[in-house]
Amino acid sequence: MDKRDAAALAPFLKPVALPVGQVLFHPGDEVDLVHFPCGGTVISLVAVLRDGRGAEAATIGREGAVGGIISGGRKPAFCRAAVQTAGSALRLETPHLEEAKAASPALRDLFSRYADCLLAQLQQSVVCNAVHPLEARLSRWLLTTHDRVGNAEMALTQDAMAEMLGAGRTTSPRWLARCSGVA
Repeated sequence: MDKRDAAALAPFLKPVALPVGQVLFHPGDEVDLVHFPCGGTVISLVAVLRDGRGAEAATIGREGAVGGIISGGRKPAFCRAAVQTAGSALRLETPHLEEAKAASPALRDLFSRYADCLLAQLQQSVVCNAVHPLEARLSRWLLTTHDRVGNAEMALTQDAMAEMLGAGRTTSPRWLARCSGVA
């Protein structure tokens, strides 16, 4: 992002603290905010089934954004966005982003390219979930989360890990115990 685009957005960016578990939006909600995670903050996009079960579709950290980043007009959520690792973020109301994108082809292109990258991450997640065993999916998820947290220590619960993988916590207690050191 060039300096002019950054300067156009800067007055509207509000720093916020995001605690673990905070839900930024649910499926069907109108998405009127964009969050740019800072530092080690991690936000998960979770595809949710009607029965309440879900699985993580994408992990987003300081490299990305969560919310109405591409579409103009109505922005319904198709998944749940929840804070996986607490930290800070910059919050922006979507109308301000829309105005900045309308004024800057470079900014429009930047967010379009980010959407392409997010789509590639979603596709990788689908393939991984379809063809790899639970232990391999856990390894991928831990490495992806580690990349975004930037720290060897991650405060994660067994329930959170199981949900992100789309596995019940009791599906395979052995892999959870190995991961957490709990018998």
